[in-house]
Amino acid sequence: MTGPLRLLFVDDDADIRTIVTLALGLDPTIVPVAVGSPDAALALVTAGSPFDAALLDVSMPAMDGPALLAALRAIVPGLPVIFMTAHSRPHELAALRAAGAVGVIVKPFDPLTLVAQIRDLLR
Repeated sequence: MTGPLRLLFVDDDADIRTIVTLALGLDPTIVPVAVGSPDAALALVTAGSPFDAALLDVSMPAMDGPALLAALRAIVPGLPVIFMTAHSRPHELAALRAAGAVGVIVKPFDPLTLVAQIRDLLR
């Protein structure tokens, strides 16, 4: 891939969106686009906004992360998706990977290592 990494970030928690956006903004090769709902994410993707990957919260009202992953993949097949979740039991992490995620970042996360974690999972 050439150029910056356009990363769609979806989380219903405004504080988490702020922290993640600031952490990702430390890397000039990442362009984070943060939205607060699955509907907003689907609207962007349906309108043709190009993304290289997505970072999705698992627990959101109305539509959870795995359902959003399925909806995104119906529009953009093969889009790499990473989940963020506070649920860290092995069977929960395995279920998220089985749903099609390239990886999972467990909350609480370290904002200073977030970019490296994302890059490692996207390799």
